[in-house]
Amino acid sequence: MALAPGKACYIPLGHVPPGGALGLDGPVPPQIPLEEALAALRPLLADRSVLKIGHNIKYDMEVLRRYDAPVAPFDDTMLLSYVLEAGLHGHGLDELAQLHFGRNNIKYGDVTGTGKSQIGFAEVPLPAALDYAAEDADVSLRLHALFKPRLLEQRLVTVYETLERSLVPVLVTMECAGIKVDANELRRLSQDFEGRIAQIAAEVHKLAGHPFNIGSPKQLGEVLFDEMSLPGGKKGKTGAYATGADVLEDLAAMGHDLPARVLDWRQLSKLKSTYTDALIGTINPAPGPVHNSYPKAIAST
Repeated sequence: MALAPGKACYIPLGHVPPGGALGLDGPVPPQIPLEEALAALRPLLADRSVLKIGHNIKYDMEVLRRYDAPVAPFDDTMLLSYVLEAGLHGHGLDELAQLHFGRNNIKYGDVTGTGKSQIGFAEVPLPAALDYAAEDADVSLRLHALFKPRLLEQRLVTVYETLERSLVPVLVTMECAGIKVDANELRRLSQDFEGRIAQIAAEVHKLAGHPFNIGSPKQLGEVLFDEMSLPGGKKGKTGAYATGADVLEDLAAMGHDLPARVLDWRQLSKLKSTYTDALIGTINPAPGPVHNSYPKAIAST
């Protein structure tokens, strides 16, 4: 939390010893009991006379909602930046700190490590957690002081207050509720797609005159443009032919069956890998829904 520029703190609530929850490497770091801290924080977070400022505060609101700690009123510096400078740059806290203050924030990976050696934030030593977390709050507060007056100057108050900010609690409710999915139906679809993919692959191989890896752009290009001598073959810097959807669609429109079937194969393969197979793995095992995320600051249209 930050109360003024340069005056910030960190409230540790869930830290464990460096060895993890098993406590293999020492005692639990000293910290405030969770319920005691929440009892003190809930009135402040819900106090309508105190403005709460966060960067991508939708995430924080979802976490706090799990502990019966609603947040209102609020401002979001990520959305303020998005409304003011939508497509000019990214709106992550680190990028904005560098852009507006020439400041290199402590990165998450700096305190948790990366790759196989990465630890959870709960295992980060309290001094490092303090520096990282307090800086985040401090920079968010500084950005708010910079951005909020510009809304009036650029006549964007209505866009921010009635559209962007008003949508945050709606999305919080939607993301917490999740979307119910039928795992059995997804499995049935996946099996159906698998059978159809195999059938189309057999047709493609028959049209080519031999088996090849349909998912390999290099092999597909060689079949289309070297072996079958179809028009429009263009090689890129790697020496392989371009076989994107636009190329295949043009060939299919000319009446060539193989590229048309490859497009069908790709569509079903995408549906199977990205949706029917992947969604099953994202279902929350207890309540049953998929808790999706609706990003707020990505489209510049």
